[in-house]
Amino acid sequence: MFEFLKLAFSFGGPVMYIILLFFISVIALGAWRIVLLHGAFDTPNARGLWAEIAKLVTNNQIEKAIRICENAPRKQIIPRIWKKGLQCASRSAEETQNAIDSASLERLPLCNRYLNWFGVIANVTTLLGLLGTIYGLINSFAAVGTLSGAAKQTKLAEGISHALYATGFGLGTALIAMVLHGFVTTQASKISEQTDEFAAKLIELLQMRRANLEVKNSGDASE
Repeated sequence: MFEFLKLAFSFGGPVMYIILLFFISVIALGAWRIVLLHGAFDTPNARGLWAEIAKLVTNNQIEKAIRICENAPRKQIIPRIWKKGLQCASRSAEETQNAIDSASLERLPLCNRYLNWFGVIANVTTLLGLLGTIYGLINSFAAVGTLSGAAKQTKLAEGISHALYATGFGLGTALIAMVLHGFVTTQASKISEQTDEFAAKLIELLQMRRANLEVKNSGDASE
């Protein structure tokens, strides 16, 4: 494998090293985004945490619910949004909705940050590979200009074979970039959908709590 790569970089031309820089960049970017999306932004125990929050809100223990959100890892998105909504539990439904929407607009874009670079790198490396191949073909045709017969055919075949290394490396890097893009985009969409789901549940739960408190206060006043 090492000998093959050495041969490819030897015959592929200078563009191979440029594609290599993009290859390293896309691997580093993919690893970074995967770590953030899976290890920082995601809330693996979201449903269990929600069951605990819902129980506390139903029992009017808002402060305890807020503390649970505060104790969650700092970068997890869903607990931060719950906290904003719970802090507005005693306010109007519109204010609670606005607080949750504001928190979502602040946090959710973090999931999709830099994801467009995967597509950019895929397109650029494909074009760089083609450029390297064209450059190699030009050199090959120029080299066989002074040859004739079988020697010309042999030299031309070798030149074309060597020129295709750049295209192969460019396409391989583009393929990896697209696979990583699909993977991180799926995870980002999952976090976004889960956030919307639990934000809607919190709004509904707080509205029910307000309605129950109004009924209770009306009953106390009538007595």
